Parts: sequence; C-alpha cells; structure tokens
Amino acid sequence: MLVAVGVYFGLRGMVGTGEIGWMCVLAAFPFAMGGFFTYNGMTFEKFLVAFIRSELLYPKKLVFRSENLYAKALENSSIKEALKLD
Repeated sequence: MLVAVGVYFGLRGMVGTGEIGWMCVLAAFPFAMGGFFTYNGMTFEKFLVAFIRSELLYPKKLVFRSENLYAKALENSSIKEALKLD
C-alpha cells in the first residue's frame, strides 16, 4: 500500500487521474502477490530472509569428495585380498 501511495504522490502532477490509478495498481501488485506466496511452509518474508542468509550472507563452499562405497562394504569381508585394499 505504501508503494501505491508513493507512486500516487510522486506522479500526481505529471500524469492524469485515470493513468495514475493504473500505475498505483501495477506498482502494488507484486507486493500483494507476496501475501499468497508460500514455500515449504514459509511466508514470503521468512523465505526472503532465509534466501538472503543462505545465498548472500553465509554461502557454503561445497566440496566434492568421492567415496568407494563398494570397497567400504567389503572392508571386513573375506574378499578383501582380491580387491587389494591397502
């Protein structure tokens, strides 16, 4: 609502009444749609804070480490000599 009020008072002298009404509606539309937004049970405000924290403030450096799960499963078996795991 504050966005629409700001648009109204900002453009009041430059644009006619009909056009300024549509500009106010279009300016307030994204904020109104935020009221219907949910993601994993979070409202738009909570999602925005979580996104900013995870992507901008505390980004994680992901390191790829491969594991041979088959060799780990056979570590304590009798086939260990055949695999030649040292």
